[in-house]
Amino acid sequence: MSTAGQVIRCKAAVAWESGKPLSMEQVEVAPPQKNEVRIKILFTSLCHTDVYFWDVKGQNPLFPRILGHEAGGIVESVGEGVTDLKQGDHVLPIFTGECKECAHCLSEESNLCNLLRINTDRGEMIHDGKSRFSINGKPIYHFLGTSTFSEYTVVHVGQVAKINPKAPLDKVCVLSCGMSTGFGATVNVAKPKKGQSVAIFGLGAVGLAAAEGARVSGASRIIGVDLNPNRFELAKKFGVTEFVNPKDHNKPVQEVIAEMTGGGVDRSVECTGSVQAMMAAFECVHDGWGVAVLVGVPSKDDAFKTHPVNLLNERTLKGTFFGNYKPRTDIPAVVEKYMNKELELDKFITHTVPFSEINKAFELMLAGEVLLVRSSVAKLRWHGSRGSHCQIEEVEVAPPQKNEVRIKILFTSLCHTDVYFWDAKGQNPMFPRILGHEAGGIVESVGEGVTDLKPGDHVLPIFTGECKECAHCLSEESNMCNLLRINTDRGEMIHDGKSRFSINGKPIYHFLGTSTFSEYTVVHVGQVAKINPDAPLDKVCVLSCGMSTGFGATVNVAKPKKGQSVAIFGLGAVGLAAAEGARVSGASRIIGVDLNPSRFEQAKKFGVTEFVNPKDHDKPVQEVIAEMTGGGVDRSVECTGSIQAMISAFECVHDGWGVAVLVGVPNKDDAFKTHPVNLLNERTLKGTFFGNYKPRTDIPAVVEKYMNKELELDKFITHSVPFSEINKAFELMLAGEGLRCVIRMDA
Repeated sequence: MSTAGQVIRCKAAVAWESGKPLSMEQVEVAPPQKNEVRIKILFTSLCHTDVYFWDVKGQNPLFPRILGHEAGGIVESVGEGVTDLKQGDHVLPIFTGECKECAHCLSEESNLCNLLRINTDRGEMIHDGKSRFSINGKPIYHFLGTSTFSEYTVVHVGQVAKINPKAPLDKVCVLSCGMSTGFGATVNVAKPKKGQSVAIFGLGAVGLAAAEGARVSGASRIIGVDLNPNRFELAKKFGVTEFVNPKDHNKPVQEVIAEMTGGGVDRSVECTGSVQAMMAAFECVHDGWGVAVLVGVPSKDDAFKTHPVNLLNERTLKGTFFGNYKPRTDIPAVVEKYMNKELELDKFITHTVPFSEINKAFELMLAGEVLLVRSSVAKLRWHGSRGSHCQIEEVEVAPPQKNEVRIKILFTSLCHTDVYFWDAKGQNPMFPRILGHEAGGIVESVGEGVTDLKPGDHVLPIFTGECKECAHCLSEESNMCNLLRINTDRGEMIHDGKSRFSINGKPIYHFLGTSTFSEYTVVHVGQVAKINPDAPLDKVCVLSCGMSTGFGATVNVAKPKKGQSVAIFGLGAVGLAAAEGARVSGASRIIGVDLNPSRFEQAKKFGVTEFVNPKDHDKPVQEVIAEMTGGGVDRSVECTGSIQAMISAFECVHDGWGVAVLVGVPNKDDAFKTHPVNLLNERTLKGTFFGNYKPRTDIPAVVEKYMNKELELDKFITHSVPFSEINKAFELMLAGEGLRCVIRMDA
């Protein structure tokens, strides 16, 4: 006999008050209304989230309530407007949804449906604001739109995944929440490559699902981190190869992992909700390519905190929600992975109890005895103190030694980094020193072992290098060469620890391995980019640092798609280069943020369409931008070094798909601080160094972009002075006049 359109009376486990055993009750389940489905639940499982809200750790407890959100069942009937489900379909109800119409559902990058996003405070159906459950006419609240601790439940169609009818519901029911969350966090977000190392923080059900994702991905080392040593043996079944208990060490666990792995793991997944674990998971990944993914839900007053340099060293921090799976679109395919024996689920199910004994499931979880319970139912040197004028001197430049190149500098330009160390704001000022690191020139001679450069080659010396042999250089994900990474404290050549510059026998320190404020300089071959000899050196010299840094931050790291919106924080030369990258990428809106209104007019030349001066508003600039853009920009690039700008740049990107990229160098005592939920809402935070360009491999191609008129450089060069007037270039920069001043060495 059909029950469609009728009230169904059935058993449900009702939570009447906080922390008290659930009560088995006879409830009435009303028929489904518009866009709703009534489901006969055959199997459900208990998740920590159920316990969390049963014990009223949630912010707004609602009683009486029917909990439960991991389940499998069969469609009993459908309401008006439901066309893709019918009676008899096998389904998994999901705690979050997919309306298939909102911006998030239409985006390939997000699963945070505007209509059906998780809402722990809502106890009624969204169609009419009423409950479908009642006892003697008294409404019983829903939970997460699923309420699977009932023999029948009513769910919005957007929260129902139709699956293969041959899939065993007693197994695949666990995919409704925790298993998919952990597994997806690894395979969809962390994306470890075969042979890489992965650290999993927290070895509960979600953490072990993340480990399973690492195993399936072919990770060579899976390091489990947990405070409970009893979990380690079980974790081996999920591919975990090594174990770390932070209580066994007298140093931070991130340092322990870095020592175990020679610098850090390739990927980490945090599944505890502890903000300390979140910070450790981020700081334990390798610089250059490490990716940390946050899964666990933190306390409402927690704040994620780290030094921004941890990001600028090209680590990536991501948050995920439900493993980045879209419920209706993606979960059926995860079920097929199980059916094809690519994914093991049986080992996650450690206990089974009848529906009548559901409180035993709570007892087992509270005792920590369970994963899931299933229930059926230069020529320049310092002269005097810091900040003094540079003085032209006659210097001796020694011949290049092994793996070195001597270059005749034809054009150089002044960058803020030169001014920073000229003014001795660097931690270890070194005098006397030849500054300069943006330049173009011609190879004069080469030292022993140099085979890919010869006299006469046109080159750009670069402040960072590419040895082409270390792990970073061999990686497709990093440009942070172990041998030639930027070192502001090194004043000698790495071959023999000596300077190639001297005056009357007294050594003069090098700067960043380049020292381009000299007619001739000696540079390690790994810091020299060979370029097209037809390229005008007086223009492309600016690609040695700032222009490539900003441009690459956008095109290589933020990667805006055509038609997306981009916010640029800081409209100096690097910020305008980032804007140029957004323009070249086809961004529809480029919002410039700066405290100096005089920069706005010039920024239009670089594609900036709108301007925001934080001083003009009485609310945080991230809120201003969110209001301007209907929720946030798609991408942001921060180019100031201000910690507040970094936080604003991250918090102004759209949830679901927003990516924020940090470029500016902060003060050494700064700390980046944000609530972890800003990450869990699927925003991504990245740092970049030199725009993620490898100097020798990539910069020649950037020069070609200029030659092919894909990239405009001339507009960055606002002044030009002869070498004899180099101090004027410093004066112009200190006065905030212009972007780049090119210094002509032969004038």
